[in-house]
Amino acid sequence: MSHRRLHRLLCAAFTLLAQTALAGELATVLPMPASPLYVKECGSCHTAYAPTYLPARSWRKLMGELERHFGGDAGLELEERQLLLAQLETLAGDTPRSVPAIAARDARIPPAQTPERVTGMPFFAFMHDEVPAAIWARPKIGSKSNCGACHPRADEGRYFEREIRIPK
Repeated sequence: MSHRRLHRLLCAAFTLLAQTALAGELATVLPMPASPLYVKECGSCHTAYAPTYLPARSWRKLMGELERHFGGDAGLELEERQLLLAQLETLAGDTPRSVPAIAARDARIPPAQTPERVTGMPFFAFMHDEVPAAIWARPKIGSKSNCGACHPRADEGRYFEREIRIPK
């Protein structure tokens, strides 16, 4: 095989590999509610989690109990609550718009259970199983629920591995 032909073949293989890798990374952008209200309201106290991380029944429960949301009052006007709930349910982890890799792991949760914490879901555990407890305890992280500490664009549904920044 000539050098020129080998070069073209390697370039074509590299291009295909790069496109495949890029397509895989693009799948890491999780669908987020269209309303900026979600990031504004929910993201003001914690990470505005991608809806695919919880099933629709969980979003219904969480949105129905906003006045007692993990020890605080996160109440919204009825109109805002209904808008956000509709968007969260549409993108939830047990809907056709869910991310298959996440839905497959989280499908292990029995239908009678209504999980309320993203950090308690099987997919979260799978993706973070190698993170030592000392990392979670760092002051700039504080807890597993602070996704934005290491995933700076989590509120956009972006969890690119190359964008992870673990605070010291």
